[in-house]
Amino acid sequence: MFPCLTYLERNVRVDCEFPPTYQVPGPYCEYRQDSRLVGSTYPNAVIYVSTEDRRRSNVSLVTPNLCRLTWAPLADEKPYTYTCRVYQGNSWKENSMAVHHRILPICSAITLKSAPWLLSLVMSLPLAVGLLSP
Repeated sequence: MFPCLTYLERNVRVDCEFPPTYQVPGPYCEYRQDSRLVGSTYPNAVIYVSTEDRRRSNVSLVTPNLCRLTWAPLADEKPYTYTCRVYQGNSWKENSMAVHHRILPICSAITLKSAPWLLSLVMSLPLAVGLLSP
């Protein structure tokens, strides 16, 4: 699990990676804050999330194996334990982490998937500058 704060909105973002699978049904994921369900991608779980939590949270599958929670914290919000539960095939897998939104780092725009592109840009920059100089 990778928690951070979004840059502009200062929302808590928690990413939960899980191993890719092609089992049916799924994958579905849900997040709990302490023991309270705050969001889910499971089709029928939305009715169990309170109206207030639905306004403050968003749970989505970002890539085939990444579940993301975006949570809008209140100014005086206390630390919570966030639990990511992923349903694949016929079983749930879960992971938990204690998070306090006041001490989280800012989310990075550079991900591991963009690193090869960034590396090739940095490596080719001196060559491009060398060709442009007289």
